[in-house]
Amino acid sequence: MSIPEAPMRAVRLTLRLDADDTHELAVTLREIADRAERGELTIGVSGGVSSGYIYELLQDPAMTPHAYHVALREYLETKREKKA
Repeated sequence: MSIPEAPMRAVRLTLRLDADDTHELAVTLREIADRAERGELTIGVSGGVSSGYIYELLQDPAMTPHAYHVALREYLETKREKKA
């Protein structure tokens, strides 16, 4: 029997970000946040002189907060059952 994956909220960003220093890291994170808010993130690679990142933005509009918490409780219950 396979172990189920943890449920995903309505939006998930997977990100690998490298930067030359923490200031560049913060600047790039703000840029990513702005792009996400404008709906410009999907999947890709971006980079410049002082930072670069690989990203994937997944969205599931059907996953409401209530549906997520139901799925999470079910997932955690399967984890408890495995330990018992």
